Amino acid sequence: MVTARSRIPRNVLVVAFVALASGFGQDLITPILPGFLALLGVSRAGIGVIDGLLQGLTSVFRFVSGVLSDRFKNRKGFVFFGYALSSVSRPLLALTSSFWPVAALRGLDGAGKGMKDAPRDALVADSASEQIRGRAFGFHRLVDTAGSVFGPLLAGALLIALGTSLDTYRLIFGLAVIPGMIALLLIWLGIREPARTESRGAEKAKTPFPWQFWTFTIGTAIAMLTKINDSLFLLRASDTGIPLAWIPLLFAGFTLLYAVISYPIGIWSDRVGKLPFIAAGWLVLAVVELSFAFQPSLPASLGLFALFGLFYALTEGSGRAFIADLVPQASRGSAYAIFHSIVGFCVILGGYGLGRIWDVASPSVAFGIAAVGSFVGSAVFLVIHCIPRRT
Repeated sequence: MVTARSRIPRNVLVVAFVALASGFGQDLITPILPGFLALLGVSRAGIGVIDGLLQGLTSVFRFVSGVLSDRFKNRKGFVFFGYALSSVSRPLLALTSSFWPVAALRGLDGAGKGMKDAPRDALVADSASEQIRGRAFGFHRLVDTAGSVFGPLLAGALLIALGTSLDTYRLIFGLAVIPGMIALLLIWLGIREPARTESRGAEKAKTPFPWQFWTFTIGTAIAMLTKINDSLFLLRASDTGIPLAWIPLLFAGFTLLYAVISYPIGIWSDRVGKLPFIAAGWLVLAVVELSFAFQPSLPASLGLFALFGLFYALTEGSGRAFIADLVPQASRGSAYAIFHSIVGFCVILGGYGLGRIWDVASPSVAFGIAAVGSFVGSAVFLVIHCIPRRT
């Protein structure tokens, strides 16, 4: 029986389905972009740079929009503008034929993603009480990630049916305009600015960013500095014998697992705490990266990608909810801005660095380094969990 305490708030429902529509468009593109770039003759390091550029500009704009959404007490406007930038940039990839136009449009997409991410996370946190915050973020990740299942399935079906030509890739990019427009309509009509639940005196009395926040941010940054990005993971899969046309289906498979278990993990994290799940997620990723340091068989690779989906399910929603639990409402946009910005700059460096190591040394060395960083991140999160939190 659904109680008022456990019911998902209206804003969380709308934001989740906005994310589903936008995620559908985003992941029409994400799993096929490495193959498109490979056909254009872009190196592994170049692919890492494009991925890092997207993440880096995402970080810059997360910082700006997160801070400004606190100052102006307006989450919805920043969320709308961010989704608008991404919705315009994605279908324009259909017009590109070289590295620099792709890089520019992915950068614009990253700016849009950053513009909406911190205010959107703050909007979800503001709309849900602490007792159901893990559930709310878990539900958001569940619905959001469903779009990341359907998008790759459609992309994979089109590549299999029409072939892996540049024309097919461009057709798929152009289709991304439809879910982008749906997302904007849902934001405009469905989201309501959340009420302020904390008095000014209470906000000033609280310390916005306790040591747990900074330690969590630094631990995540260290781990992300050495995390193999999704594009390079998908290219590694092709080394095991998976045809490029089937890569989107592989992406859909591990994303489906991520979607299915995100919601129950969110519910459990409200009961037992977020950090144990986060630490376990990075430990799982370390095992996956270490396994890919060797060249696994095709069946083993499929199992490893399932674990890759488990990593995201354990860490994404729980991490966002953990930050919301640490800081007051009036500072949440800034907290997400700082967290995402620091972590995102590490993603840029890591995307290029590990891609370069792949090109110059070997994928085994790149994945081995990544595994060590993930082990370190897991250890940091366990340390935070074991030290009592003072209130």
